[in-house]
Amino acid sequence: MRTPAATLLRTVDAVARLGDSPAAFTLLPKQDLLDALHAIADLRQSCDTFSAWIAGELNRRSMPDLGSAGLAQQEGYRTPQAMVEAITGATKGGAVSIVEVGKMLAETDAVETLQREHPELPAPPTPWQAPIAHAVTDGRISIAQADAIRAGLGLPTESVPADALREAAKELLDDASALTAGQLHRRARQLRDDLDDTEVADREKAQLEQQHLKAWKRPDGMVEGKFLYAPEPGAFLLSVLDELTNPRRGGPRFVKEEDRERIDAIVNDPRSTERLAADGFLELLRIGADADPGQVYGSRRPAVRVIVTKESLDSGEGHGSIQDTGEAVSIGTIRRAICSAGTVAVVLDDDGQCVNVGREQRLFTSRQRTGLAVRDGGCMWPGCDRPPSWCEAHHINQWKRDHGKTDIADGVLLCKHHHLLLHNHGWDITRTGGRYMLIPPRSISANREARHLATKSRAVQDWNARRHRLRDSLRDHSPDPSSPGG
Repeated sequence: MRTPAATLLRTVDAVARLGDSPAAFTLLPKQDLLDALHAIADLRQSCDTFSAWIAGELNRRSMPDLGSAGLAQQEGYRTPQAMVEAITGATKGGAVSIVEVGKMLAETDAVETLQREHPELPAPPTPWQAPIAHAVTDGRISIAQADAIRAGLGLPTESVPADALREAAKELLDDASALTAGQLHRRARQLRDDLDDTEVADREKAQLEQQHLKAWKRPDGMVEGKFLYAPEPGAFLLSVLDELTNPRRGGPRFVKEEDRERIDAIVNDPRSTERLAADGFLELLRIGADADPGQVYGSRRPAVRVIVTKESLDSGEGHGSIQDTGEAVSIGTIRRAICSAGTVAVVLDDDGQCVNVGREQRLFTSRQRTGLAVRDGGCMWPGCDRPPSWCEAHHINQWKRDHGKTDIADGVLLCKHHHLLLHNHGWDITRTGGRYMLIPPRSISANREARHLATKSRAVQDWNARRHRLRDSLRDHSPDPSSPGG
């Protein structure tokens, strides 16, 4: 039987055989070096599981009602988190994660042990976090991933019961092996938003109340400041900064000819990127301060694109999302945005393909890129988090080599880095219907084992979820063919 203790001993032994100094790794072949890194990762994950167990017990012995008699307090620490941070060398956030996950593991184990050893006694229900706890103990996810799911899904409420959170946790665990802790947290928040749309509007209002901008003069005469903006106005701020500096920071290389002069000017400007952003932002403030109140602007306004289904827009139920960040926005916010920016309709077929956005020219048009942004949600390369505005449209059947068409079904979004990596190092992308696969070169995988490219688009994820729920509902209500009259 594979136990955490056995896994720890196995991983310790594997790491101990790697060597005793940096010199032991200098001559290792590439695959051996990667295997060594995986061994270290396995060992760290095993140690983190034991750390969480200990932290859970440390927390129990340091409960606030124990006062100065608590274990952490006896040792001179204000909280169990502070004690874990000091002893393990973890960051403050890392120590909080270890303690929170430790509490979750301890609570789950206590309830399940009572249910197993004393079935005759009334026991509290199994915590909704139990699937997460089991995944940690089994070594399927790290402490950081477990805490990301826990924190992202939040606490049960009257409108979001524990059973709904348990099912959401199981859904996230199915994809956890391919997602970082940050990506899991974002996806968990999205699932929570899907469970209760009222929380989206309430959170949006609370975030707007937290907005602030402060500036002050330092002793040397320089002016310094800080700001905080809610997701939707914050996305507008980021789009302004993108307009000012994007070509410097890895934005798309393929642009319209009429934009080439402006792009080249930004790239060749002798100022640093940070100085360019600061000067450009100040110039925008000057223009705004000097503007004639009766003049109407809008020809070059940076855009914040929001995505919403027609059903949600028509009914007023549900919510949408900001294209480049995936943050949920309320229907009220979307309707306000539509008043100033209008809409672009994008229709998806059964394969999740955009079917009404044009085709056939050498470069993808703005309308096609809109469709790609809705469908892909950003760079399709596994693990990449670059948003659509930072991406280039890649021809699966290359324009020159394969005489490929500029058809949206045969294009995918890739950031500049991964687009160059694909072309320069022998990677390929193939498509079957609406399913895209990344094929590595033989130097990476001898048999070129394909990797699935999953959409990063929250809109498509929600669309697929609705289709699955509808399909399940129809199946549950269809007559049983074995029953009389079925």
